[in-house]
Amino acid sequence: MDCMSTNEKVAFETAVGASIGGVPALMGCKGVGFNVALDPMMVANLTDVGAGLVILLGDDPGAWASQNDQDTRPIAWGAELPMLEPATPSEGIEMTQYAFQLSQDMQMPVIVRITKSFGAMKEVVNLPDIPITSRVTPHLFERHAMRWISLPKNAVQRHRRLHGRIDAISSNYETSSFNKVTGVGAYGIIAAGMIFTKLTDVLADVDLSEVSILKLGTIWPLPAKTITDFLQSVEQVLILEENEPFLETLIKSMAYDAGLRTPVHGKHDQLVYREGELFRWQIAEALPKFWPGYSPAHRFSPEEEQKAMPSEAGLPENCPYTPVFQILNELSESSGLSPVYVVDPGCAIKINTPPFEILDIKYSMGSSIGIASGLVLAGVTDPVIAVVGDSDFFHLGVNALFNVAHQGSNLLVIILENSTTALSGFQPSPNLGGSESGDVTASLSIEQIVQACPVTFAELIDPWDTTASRDILKAALTGSGVRVVISRSPCPYIESGFCPGYKSDESDTIEILSR
Repeated sequence: MDCMSTNEKVAFETAVGASIGGVPALMGCKGVGFNVALDPMMVANLTDVGAGLVILLGDDPGAWASQNDQDTRPIAWGAELPMLEPATPSEGIEMTQYAFQLSQDMQMPVIVRITKSFGAMKEVVNLPDIPITSRVTPHLFERHAMRWISLPKNAVQRHRRLHGRIDAISSNYETSSFNKVTGVGAYGIIAAGMIFTKLTDVLADVDLSEVSILKLGTIWPLPAKTITDFLQSVEQVLILEENEPFLETLIKSMAYDAGLRTPVHGKHDQLVYREGELFRWQIAEALPKFWPGYSPAHRFSPEEEQKAMPSEAGLPENCPYTPVFQILNELSESSGLSPVYVVDPGCAIKINTPPFEILDIKYSMGSSIGIASGLVLAGVTDPVIAVVGDSDFFHLGVNALFNVAHQGSNLLVIILENSTTALSGFQPSPNLGGSESGDVTASLSIEQIVQACPVTFAELIDPWDTTASRDILKAALTGSGVRVVISRSPCPYIESGFCPGYKSDESDTIEILSR
C-alpha cells in the first residue's frame, strides 16, 4: 500500500504506526524532509518499531534541486540511527531487504541513503523473489506495557539500551558483504556508496598494483575493526566522500583510539572538495596529490558532468502562475509600490528568472508566511507578500496561517492552487481528495480552511480571468490586515507529467554493464 502524506513528519509517524501495528513500513524523503521528520525520529530511536521500519533518504549534494547543500549523514548520526549506502541499484535492492531484517531484529529504524547521482543510474538487475503481501487484515491491537512509550522516567534507560543496540549492529557490520577490500597496495582509499562507483569509473583501466581500496556500505555505525585493520595494512589513506568530512572525522577518531599513526587525507587537508557534489573530474584531480603513481586512463571534465538546475528555467506562458505575477507587477508599478516577495519552494521560485526577477526571500516548505509575518513585526513598511503553493500550504504553511490569523499582521498571502506538486513529480495534493489508502476521500477545501480563520480579506480568483483577478489583487495589495487570495487553476501539464519549464537532464546517468 502506497500513501502520500502532507509532510515528512506525518509520513514518518504513519510508518511508525503501521510498523507498530504489524506491517513493515518504508518512509521515503529528501534530506530536507528528513529535517521535518526529525522530531518523532528522536523518540522512535528509543522505543521499539514492531514489524520493521526503513527510511529511504535521498540527499542532494550540490543542491541541484534543493534549497541547501545538505549532508544528512551527521544529522542521522546525531539521531543515532543505523545507516547504509548502496553503490549500485542491485546493491540497493539487497541492502533494502537487509535493512528491513536489521530493523526487525534490532527494533529500530534503519536508514538507506542514496543521492541524486545514484537515482540517475541504470543497471539491469535480477529482482528478488519478494512475496506479495495480502491485504491488511483487521486485528486487535497487541498491547505491551511501556514498549511504545518514552517518558522522563525511562528515557535515560532507553538511551542506554539504544547504545547497546548500536554496538551490536557495529559488530554485525564487521562481517557484512557490503564492506569489501580490494588490492594490497600501500596507498589506501576509502569510499562509500555512489562515490565508490565514481571512483571505480575514474580508476577504470588504471594500474592498481600500488592501491588498496576499502568500499564501505555500512556507514554508521562504522565497522571499527574492519577500518583499523585496513589502516594498519597501508601507509596512508585518502577518504573520498561528498560534503562534510563525516567518515574522515570518525575514522580519524578510530585511528587515535587504536593508537594508529597512519596519515588520513581528505577534506580537512583540502585534497578533496568539501562543498557540493563530488564529481569524477574532482576525484581524478585529487588522486595524484595523494598517489604520485596515479596515471589516468580516461579524462573527465567539469563540462561533461555539469547538470541543469530546475530553478534556472522560467515559467511557461500557459502556467497559471504567470498571469498572477504579471498582474501584481503591473499593479505595483502603477501604484508606485515595491512589494517584498517571500516564496515557498515550488514553481513560484521561478519569479527569480526573467521576465519577473522579483523574488526576495525563499527558504523552506511552509516558511513564507512565517517569514513574512516576521518582516512586518520588524517594521518593514513595503507591502509584504507571502506566496505559497497548495502542496506547501498543506505541508506546513497552514500552521503559519493559523499563527498570523491568531496574532494579527499586515500581509498578503497568495495561495497558488494548481492541483499538483509539479516540482517533485506531479503528486496529487490533498485539495483533490483521493483513494490512496483504498478509501475514497473528499477533497480538502483551501477556501474553507481560509474562511475558518479570522482574516480581513479572503477571495478566490481564476488567474486567466485577468479583469476580475486584477480588481481582487488590487484590493488585496492595497488593503490592511491578513489578506488571502487563492488563485485556482490546474497545471496544464498534469496529464503529461512533465513541465517544459524544467530542463531535462541526463548528464549524470551511468549505465552499469558489468563490474
